Amino acid sequence: MTLIELKKSIHKKVDELDDPELLELVNSVLRKKDDVFIIPEHMKAGIKEGEEDIKNGDYITLEEFEKRYEQWLKD
Repeated sequence: MTLIELKKSIHKKVDELDDPELLELVNSVLRKKDDVFIIPEHMKAGIKEGEEDIKNGDYITLEEFEKRYEQWLKD
């Protein structure tokens, strides 16, 4: 199915819908596509710090975390 065919098919289905809840759901999905997540300023410093930690090798693997977590649960 080409893009044009897909658009026509979706448009036809939307035109035939009589369920307001379903139309609201479709509208919501289409609106969310345009939403852009903007990182708040107060979070950027923590992200930058995390990136630096990774560059410097200051992190643990998931496996190491799981070992530590299991030990923490036992203590």
